[in-house]
Amino acid sequence: MNANILQVIVMVAAIVIVIRAEPALNRMNACTPFMVRSAFHLLTLGSTAEIVSILLGEAPSWPTAIVFLGVASLLLCERRLRVLCPSLKRNSP
Repeated sequence: MNANILQVIVMVAAIVIVIRAEPALNRMNACTPFMVRSAFHLLTLGSTAEIVSILLGEAPSWPTAIVFLGVASLLLCERRLRVLCPSLKRNSP
């Protein structure tokens, strides 16, 4: 695969991950499990680092593209984010 195509694919997927994970982090409260909170922090940090890496001219490998596309696809599922990060309104009596 062409390096430029891989850069575009991974860049778009990384931007989707950052756009979807950052608001989820903001909705988390003290009751959110540590592993869920840590996972979203690591996803955001890793995606941001990949964006910077691509902007510096490095080409990602095709397995990296597959992983980023898979994670971005998972985060695009609205129901999944609601299960992992319930809002305060639904939990209050």
